[in-house]
Amino acid sequence: MWRLLLVHRDRLLTRILADQPLAPILCRILAVMVVSAATYGATLGCWHGARLAIYDAVKLPLVLVLTSVVTMFFSWIVAMAYSVPLRFGQVAVLTFVALATASIVLLSLTPIAWFFTLCAPSPSAAARTTHNTLYLMHTGFVGACGVAGTRILWDAMRRVRYPRRLLGPVYLLWVLSYAVVGGEVAWALRPFVGSVSPKYPVVFLRRDALAGNVYEFIGSDIVPYFLSSGPDAHQR
Repeated sequence: MWRLLLVHRDRLLTRILADQPLAPILCRILAVMVVSAATYGATLGCWHGARLAIYDAVKLPLVLVLTSVVTMFFSWIVAMAYSVPLRFGQVAVLTFVALATASIVLLSLTPIAWFFTLCAPSPSAAARTTHNTLYLMHTGFVGACGVAGTRILWDAMRRVRYPRRLLGPVYLLWVLSYAVVGGEVAWALRPFVGSVSPKYPVVFLRRDALAGNVYEFIGSDIVPYFLSSGPDAHQR
């Protein structure tokens, strides 16, 4: 399945868009997604120790699976609203394919992420800059890989007999749903590098999991910190 997603995607898309059972393909895609995301998740959390590495190895695949489940329903509704001739099963598999592809690209970045983590100072109250740098690095990696993964959606849509001028809005809405849903799910589960503040110990799920969102945190906490280099912004 790794080769199908990265090398022989034309063959994979032909199978998805054909009138044949999709459950076997979905199961294999799901397995690839979980293994790839778990590997990167372990690297993401290892800066803060083995416990967070294990938590993130569970939480990052969970983020991708939950994001896929939620967005596939929205994507199907959008497809129906624009009368795109795709069955629900095809939309569902394509939704998982996009994030599975993203997880494989993330897997390829694992050595880079691990190297930066290995070279970083240990977590402490004085390591705020290190925390924010690693946070932005991982967020950038995940976001860029997510966008790269959605390319396969566009490749699939181009094969559908449908006016090309109307495919753009559908594709854009699908990508935006990934960004919004994925950001919210990631913030709730927080498969991040961990906090250097003693107020936020390593736990699987925080009590304030639904308070705020990842975009607000980056815009109101991390970015102002780098702009001002001040110590007063709170740590999450």
